[in-house]
Amino acid sequence: MNDPELSDLVKAAAERQLAVAALQQKYGATKSIPTEQLVLDMRELLATERVVLDAIITLFVKLERVDDKPASV
Repeated sequence: MNDPELSDLVKAAAERQLAVAALQQKYGATKSIPTEQLVLDMRELLATERVVLDAIITLFVKLERVDDKPASV
């Protein structure tokens, strides 16, 4: 499927995975985490999650619209 929304979803999901991996690496070696930094990092992670969810919703809405169209005979 060559669809810009699907491409956006794959890109957003990959970026989220990279963000999660970066945080795991960052905090895996740390015994003490400043609260302010943790809050900032979690906000950034939630922002990437929102992008993924927006892409998924957009894709499903588009697919639903396609399914609602009557089949031409």
